[in-house]
Amino acid sequence: MRRHIRRVRDIGLRRVAIALVALAAVIAASVGGYIASRQSTNDESYFGDWENPNHVEVTVWVTRVDSATQALSVTVMSIFPSGSLADENGNFAQDTTVTTEAIGNWRAEIKAGEPAPDIEQRVTITGSVTDYPFDRYSGHLEVHALNASGGELPVALTVLNTDPFFGITTTKGQTFIANANGGVGVNLGVHRSMPTLVFAVFVMVLMLGLAIGAVVAAFYVLHWRRGLIFPACSMMAAILFALIPLRNAVPGSPPIGSIIDFGSFFIAEAVISISLISSIILGFRHQRSIERAESASETADDVFEELADDAEAKPAP
Repeated sequence: MRRHIRRVRDIGLRRVAIALVALAAVIAASVGGYIASRQSTNDESYFGDWENPNHVEVTVWVTRVDSATQALSVTVMSIFPSGSLADENGNFAQDTTVTTEAIGNWRAEIKAGEPAPDIEQRVTITGSVTDYPFDRYSGHLEVHALNASGGELPVALTVLNTDPFFGITTTKGQTFIANANGGVGVNLGVHRSMPTLVFAVFVMVLMLGLAIGAVVAAFYVLHWRRGLIFPACSMMAAILFALIPLRNAVPGSPPIGSIIDFGSFFIAEAVISISLISSIILGFRHQRSIERAESASETADDVFEELADDAEAKPAP
């Protein structure tokens, strides 16, 4: 008996150890995904003429990606001169103009001896938001620095993304002003971040799974002609109306008609609606048949009991 108890205890401890190891592996994989996503989101990219000691350093922060209006909200900041372009205080030694390829053709006039301002700008991107959650966008960022006579100055550009819902890939691009000594062009590739993509796909799979659950409930009710089963109908109705806030809970607020709708939401809504309506209409018909059969059985039992009572009431010959 003691040996059996010890064996059962060893098996239980082994299962607990396996479960703990599996849980630790899942947590480690999840944290690893978070670290990789954080690095891709807060990644810095460097472009331009960093080797030239006499350059203008510019930092562009991508603070928000607006897929609905297809524009990037960027902050142009940390505009500093280097080498002979700077005075003894670190400011520009001569009047300088910094321009970007933003909406409105932004220009910053920086006076000699004055610090450069930080400017909020918007940069256009192109893509299809209805491809959510697999939507991708492309854009172009360009920065130029001009001296007082209009000549190009060397530019060293830093691009940093801080939008947690999107990842941005950057590659060197061409500039519209052809000058080898100045101006920086950067091609931008914008895509959904890994956590956003994983959550959106999970919601899509979950909605399809709930639709399968509704089909199973309807099959249970209709195949065996169980009649009008109110718990099953209530469950399907609750799932039907719960899908709407579930769909709207995905990050990014995708418009109606996106891939998430045609690939999951519309299908789930249609399947659950058909299952619910079929369970109510056909279940009602089956329920009527069941009630009529029960009524006929009760009538037959009553007739049988009356005949039995009459037989007992008759006197013996």
